[in-house]
Amino acid sequence: MKLARTILSLTAIGTMITVANGQPPQPHKSPHQRLSAPPINAVHVADAFWAPRIATCRKVTLPYCFDTCEKTERILNFDRAAGVAPGKFAGIWFNDSDVYKVLEGAAYSLAIRPDEQLDKLTDNVIARIAAAQQPDGYLYCFFTIDNADQRFKNILPNARHELYCMGHLIEAGATHFEMTGKRNLLEVACKLADHVDSVFGPGRRQEVPEHQSIESGLIKLYRVTGEKRYLELARFFIDQRGNAAGHKLYGAYSQDHEPARKQSEVVGHAVRAMYNCTAMADAYLESGDRELLTACRRLWQNTTQQKMYLTGGVGATRHGEAFGSNYELPNETAYAETCAAIGLIFFAHRMLLIEPDAQYADVLERVLYNGFLSSVSLEGDKFFYQNRLATRGDYRRQAWYGCACCPSNIVRVFPKIGRYIYAHDDRAIYVNLYIGGSGKMKLGETDVAITQLTRYPWDGNVKLVVHPAAEKQFDLCLRIPGWCTELQTPGGLYRVADREPSKQVTVKVNGESIEASHRQQGYVRIDRKWTRGDVVELDLPMPIRRIRAHAKVEADVGRVALQRGPIVYCVEAVDHKVDVRQLSLPADAKLQAEHRPDLLGGVSVITGEGTVREAESGELKPARLLAVPYYAWDNRRGGPMAVWLPEDPQLATPVAKPTIASNARASASHCWSRDTVEAMNDQIEPPNSRDLSVPRHTWWDHRGSKEWVQYDFAAPRNVSAVEVYWFDDHTRGNCRVPDSWSLLCKDGEAWTPVDGASAYGIEQDKYNRVTFDPVETTALRIEVQLHKDYSGGVLQWRVHGVGQGLP
Repeated sequence: MKLARTILSLTAIGTMITVANGQPPQPHKSPHQRLSAPPINAVHVADAFWAPRIATCRKVTLPYCFDTCEKTERILNFDRAAGVAPGKFAGIWFNDSDVYKVLEGAAYSLAIRPDEQLDKLTDNVIARIAAAQQPDGYLYCFFTIDNADQRFKNILPNARHELYCMGHLIEAGATHFEMTGKRNLLEVACKLADHVDSVFGPGRRQEVPEHQSIESGLIKLYRVTGEKRYLELARFFIDQRGNAAGHKLYGAYSQDHEPARKQSEVVGHAVRAMYNCTAMADAYLESGDRELLTACRRLWQNTTQQKMYLTGGVGATRHGEAFGSNYELPNETAYAETCAAIGLIFFAHRMLLIEPDAQYADVLERVLYNGFLSSVSLEGDKFFYQNRLATRGDYRRQAWYGCACCPSNIVRVFPKIGRYIYAHDDRAIYVNLYIGGSGKMKLGETDVAITQLTRYPWDGNVKLVVHPAAEKQFDLCLRIPGWCTELQTPGGLYRVADREPSKQVTVKVNGESIEASHRQQGYVRIDRKWTRGDVVELDLPMPIRRIRAHAKVEADVGRVALQRGPIVYCVEAVDHKVDVRQLSLPADAKLQAEHRPDLLGGVSVITGEGTVREAESGELKPARLLAVPYYAWDNRRGGPMAVWLPEDPQLATPVAKPTIASNARASASHCWSRDTVEAMNDQIEPPNSRDLSVPRHTWWDHRGSKEWVQYDFAAPRNVSAVEVYWFDDHTRGNCRVPDSWSLLCKDGEAWTPVDGASAYGIEQDKYNRVTFDPVETTALRIEVQLHKDYSGGVLQWRVHGVGQGLP
């Protein structure tokens, strides 16, 4: 029976899609979409902002992800599953999914820019995947290699993400065929989908995936094959979620607490939630199920009006990588996972195709320029998993992650950006994003090309040249971005704080002004008979806007953020002499925008004069302020960063008096890449030894070893005591206070123990003070013996001069 289902599926591919191998199928049009996106190769991005980033993804990020998947044995796992390589499964059980996402990104990249070398690499990886597939279609390396008897026995509890990985393989297979016309990965996807369909569904097993992805993958597979069983299985998974009649509910964490159609608040794991919403929108596009659409609208409204960061990030808490309560949007502990932002991009675009409304494109733009773009370095080879809105200097981009869902996800977004710029029906073209380049669409029987010329996002002047193949009457709909209005987002989650009137949006056609204030769902609709070479000029004024959050967002009370056009700004340590958390921005401070082509790949910065307050005197002093685009932070040296700035100086951290320690240069025998030696003398008081909210120095992942930390002074100092606040995360991690420690001073080129030292304390949640005979030295060193099998660290290390009470 299973073999018969597979043969039926592959026969459907051959009969329903009558194209030769190497020729992509005709684009599928869902019956209930109002708008269509042009084919990915019908839009050419050729601007100074996105084109270089798309090229960096193709030239750097995509090869880097392929290479890292090979080095981390993610791809080798398939050889092991195929029985052609020895060894046990390597890495986290859901590592298969990263390979599939990278392949999907490669398929999109091949569609917009053919590349023989990339094509051969892709085919090679696909062949290794196909070899790992079992005769019945099952494909999941973790169980095939080491636990063959565990198939589908770990949906819940002890979830192992089988269906999640399978969903990404199915979507990659459908995408690869859609983009290239090749069937090598498509056949693997169909065989796998047939196997899943033989196990799950009405009259079969009733569980749903604990992590969504297979739903949209199956719908995409249906769109390229026409096989309705795939659509029906996807709808089964969507409708079964929250249905206690068929399985034990997982709860809100996996959006399995109530039926999807009844949900009105977005909850649980943020990536799962966004993938769930995307799948619901996909299902509506194919079925026209109004109840699903109504639920999508409710969840969209809750997400964007009560649970979205100014940057477009979603997911407030690291506990469960999840949404918090309404208006719970902390900055320093924001999770805002990259994959969740990508999920919101997908959800927004689906909703835009369902109903042309600028609110969807507004969010799409907000995420793309801020919460998504921040996730990858300008060089394209370092990544953020979380996208925080404030840091104390303890968070940096990483070259990779053990859980690498975010880097591998990034490569399937950049090549698709052109697809988001335009949408159309038979009567109108919608311009959703302002990105230089060209696009081609078909309105009825008429081909229409549009060329965009613009310096957006740094300049709001946009010139569009319309080229219909023949004179034709149609509507050109221009989105007027939400950032042009005082209400930045619907529902008042973010609004403009300053009341200064700004210039009005203007629109001209062939030099003649037209009324721009009459808008339908956020678009100016220009209805005319278009001829080749007609020119539309759109001017979107870009003043610097101070943004306030809703009063219920406690983290932002009394604070403002800066935005210009679609770009959200932040202040970064590298540009300031004081800690940026000590800055405040008075309400009357004058701000200026300035474009700097030599900074961070070419950016417009915001400059002005803020204030800082001294800790002892309370005196306010002026301080130069420079804000850079949020997406570009952490591309230079590390340090504190903030998006939201206090207007009231009392809300800012006061400037502490310099100390012997704060003026010293810190170093260590070893420091974990995510920590910093400067944490020891940054004068940030730790709440307790296990606190993770303040920067820290740790020797992780060195265990049980002898280690040291050191202060070097610019000139000899007379010192007589030190105080050490140890890091010990025994409740959740593998750092402990040391077994023992000692203090040494530098004597010429030699290190000698200090004389007359008091007891060396190793207590938690306090400063451990050691006094000793006064000594003049140019450096101090703490030597520690780490606890057996554990690492350790230091939160603060104070140094007392002779006669000082406090440092």
